[in-house]
Amino acid sequence: MWKKIRRLLSICILAISIILILWSYLPDQRLVEVHPVQPGLVGVKPIGEKQPSLPGKRQVRLEWPSSMRIGDEGKIMLDFEYLEEDSSISMLEAGFYDMYDSYNIMAETKLEAAGIKIEPANPTRVSILPGQSVHLEWLINSEQAGTYRGKVWLSLRFLPLDGSTPVQVPVYVNEVDLKVTSFMGLSASMARFVGGVGVLLSLMLIFNDMIHWSNDRKAMKTTMEKEVY
Repeated sequence: MWKKIRRLLSICILAISIILILWSYLPDQRLVEVHPVQPGLVGVKPIGEKQPSLPGKRQVRLEWPSSMRIGDEGKIMLDFEYLEEDSSISMLEAGFYDMYDSYNIMAETKLEAAGIKIEPANPTRVSILPGQSVHLEWLINSEQAGTYRGKVWLSLRFLPLDGSTPVQVPVYVNEVDLKVTSFMGLSASMARFVGGVGVLLSLMLIFNDMIHWSNDRKAMKTTMEKEVY
């Protein structure tokens, strides 16, 4: 009777341990949003009759984990991507001027999410070179399970080369939902540890049975060999 209970207990512990280990290694689910952006340059002064223009078409690509485990480090990535300008009309012919001739241009980003640890926590600024894309990212984690709502901001900051007052123009804002999960209150690292201990425990419970089974096989093999000879 005890042998049957021991075997059943070993199978249950092994099954739960394997589930814990598999859960701890499942990849995070990720979402991606791509949004075309053509910044409205409100507050940027014209030069004579020419209006300001930021050369090239651009888009924002935002990628974030829709689900992650407690204690895990997730990553939110934002790209302000430069796309080739598909136009036969130059800016000068259309009555615009290239802003790079008068400004240094920077991208300023910020991520806000209550209850989530964010690195870097402060706004980040990156220079935007002509014809180049920029990549920014945040590392996030939480020790509490739950659903958290965050907000991603992107602004362009124009710094006049003549030293006059900078102009900041918001170009993109988006809300992201971050679902943080746990398995029976365990983080991924703890789930791996508990799962590993459970596998060892389940093997210890049936260790004697495995030895007896191995000995029985050897005895059966020996008997069959004697019968053949």
